[in-house]
Amino acid sequence: MRNYPAILFLDQSGELGGAELCLADLAEFCRDSSAVLLFQDGPFAGLLRAKKVPVIIATLPQVAVRVNKSARVSAYLRAIPGIGLLIYRAMRSAKDFELLYANTAKALVVAAVLAFLLRKKFCFHLHDIVNSDHFSAINRRLIVTLANRAHAVVANSQATAEAYRKNGGKVHLVTVIPNGFDVARFQPGFESPSPEPLNRVPKGDFPVVGLFGRISRWKGQHVLIKALAELPGVHGLIVGEALFTDEDRIYSDELRKLAVDLGVADRIHFTGFRRDIVPLLLSVDLVVHCSTAPEPFGRVIVEAMLAGRPVIAAKAGGAIEIVKDNQTGLLVEPCNSDALATAIQKLLENRELAAQLGRAAKRDAEERFSLDRILRQWNACIREVTHLKGPCV
Repeated sequence: MRNYPAILFLDQSGELGGAELCLADLAEFCRDSSAVLLFQDGPFAGLLRAKKVPVIIATLPQVAVRVNKSARVSAYLRAIPGIGLLIYRAMRSAKDFELLYANTAKALVVAAVLAFLLRKKFCFHLHDIVNSDHFSAINRRLIVTLANRAHAVVANSQATAEAYRKNGGKVHLVTVIPNGFDVARFQPGFESPSPEPLNRVPKGDFPVVGLFGRISRWKGQHVLIKALAELPGVHGLIVGEALFTDEDRIYSDELRKLAVDLGVADRIHFTGFRRDIVPLLLSVDLVVHCSTAPEPFGRVIVEAMLAGRPVIAAKAGGAIEIVKDNQTGLLVEPCNSDALATAIQKLLENRELAAQLGRAAKRDAEERFSLDRILRQWNACIREVTHLKGPCV
């Protein structure tokens, strides 16, 4: 007897972000009877294929691709023909599945229409905090309206669920399930199947602070650069790339200029995108999280904890559900480079405290965020939606 239904997952992105890494784990778990429909090819499709997950590409026309989180009504009106074409292309694939599962906001629009036309059930995985920091008014209204028609909404944190509720989301639809992680990847001696060279990693008798995540203004890489300007001799490792928008790429250039202007360019090291960040996590003395707006979840925080690194995180959103202040890490006010510098100095000067926090963080993360545990929670949610009988694996 199958332990999960035939699911068609939908995602707009060809790139590898946190939402896509989460989906890759879910799709691999039920790959024998499921598939992932993507709106564009790219590295994400490559990862899914490597995991032997069936991939369907239904390309989204460019005019619809340009609809982003800050889009206004006019952008949606221009995109309607393109979205309609995508829905037409996707219908042939979607009819063969029991459940449609939208993993992003654009995918939600397509899944909701497909579910209506084909009389299918659909779920929505909410990876974003739906507020004015991240979405325009029309986007917020559209997301909540369509999500309220779903049979279940999976939120990645209480912060994400609460923002959905405040915008009119139906509370009874929501199940909070955090991201899961393969704990084995963070154990001593684990060898990556495709190791990447550790070039651009600073080596020397100096402390290194790591910041991991895509380069985007709200991720706050500039906060770390300003903090390190107050800490002579401390180096920063910024791991990530500007993946999604022109604004992100402009910000990336601004970061390099800021480092030059503050006289710390020789101490700020940009690695670009890395698929496997574990070796880099293990190479730094501590990890910081600097998001200037509330983080929906915070994958890199959990990954740093699993690697046993002491963590300093911005005190907002999902981060405060992950880090227990002064027990498994330190929390500082968002956007406050002075407070971040003080916290970094505290841990670098008290190595015993840093090691204690790192050990406690690792134990806590292994208990709460192991992939096996999270997949059981997710499977139970999906089985309830589809009324699937039998034991839950």
